[in-house]
Amino acid sequence: MSVDVTIMLDYYIDKKEIEEIIYSLGFQRTEYENTFFWYDKSFISTRGCWFSYTFDEDVQINGTTKNCKTICCTNTKSGRSYDDFQKQLDTIKEIEKRYGGVVYSDDELGYFENDLPRLSRTEIACGFVYVTYQTNLIMVKELIEDVDLDKIKGLRELGVPPFFQKNFLRNNVLLPFFVSILENFLKSFLYGYIQTNEEAQNKIYKKKANISYSVVKEIIDGQKNIIDIEIAEYSFQNFNSANRAYKEYANIDLFKDILIGELSLKGEERKLISVLQEMIDSRHKLIHEANLNYELDKKMMELYYQALELLGSNIVRFLKEKRNVSIDLEEVL
Repeated sequence: MSVDVTIMLDYYIDKKEIEEIIYSLGFQRTEYENTFFWYDKSFISTRGCWFSYTFDEDVQINGTTKNCKTICCTNTKSGRSYDDFQKQLDTIKEIEKRYGGVVYSDDELGYFENDLPRLSRTEIACGFVYVTYQTNLIMVKELIEDVDLDKIKGLRELGVPPFFQKNFLRNNVLLPFFVSILENFLKSFLYGYIQTNEEAQNKIYKKKANISYSVVKEIIDGQKNIIDIEIAEYSFQNFNSANRAYKEYANIDLFKDILIGELSLKGEERKLISVLQEMIDSRHKLIHEANLNYELDKKMMELYYQALELLGSNIVRFLKEKRNVSIDLEEVL
């Protein structure tokens, strides 16, 4: 839920003085009148902090209406980080230190206690990737279609292409997005991990001690950074390639630590890695050979979905148990 922390004063403060304080605290003006926003992009914030001010407002305090000459309000949203919330509190405290006033926090006088966990930059960076992954999975799950495979089989036996079997065709079209979700997760997760770990970055710098002028120019021009250049050398649709990158820069063996577990389809137990590899192979045949997968009914698509879901939960579990790193932001914040 959102949290408001407000300070109310019975005299006017010049708006220039208010804005001078707010700018000094790192806030930026927004498109809304007398409204500002603070956000630390270096994986400190998750939702940021809002600030606004108004004049001459009647406010209900403990059942009594009070006219306030100046009101300054801060707001943070659900999923806020420790630093987002602390910025909210520190902003009101700075105004209180200079001008006094009455602090009011969601119908109660006084401040909230900042009891949020203080996540590391790695937890926030990789946590953002996991949130995106979960969001993508929710979307694809809603797009899975039910397919009558017997009807598809009958048409094939008659030599009739499945022109009008839209559910079947939609599942095939959806399949590449499944693989893109997998690829983007593995790539973006490792990217975020390297971004927030100096040791991993130093490995790249040592490896790239001698780089071509064209690459140096891309870095100087801001087109790429050294992590972009290194990550581009790996394929994250190829588990062997992805594993080399993960072992080198995150000390994670995908085959031993992440791509483990089993799933069930029609009473048959399938290993996670074999299901994911089958999904990737099917995608490659579709994209590169225009070869439709005639087994893509709802159960098969749901199996692929469950495999992606298990992959994500495995990496969350591994980091929590082996590294004491929490990336499930929805759970910890």
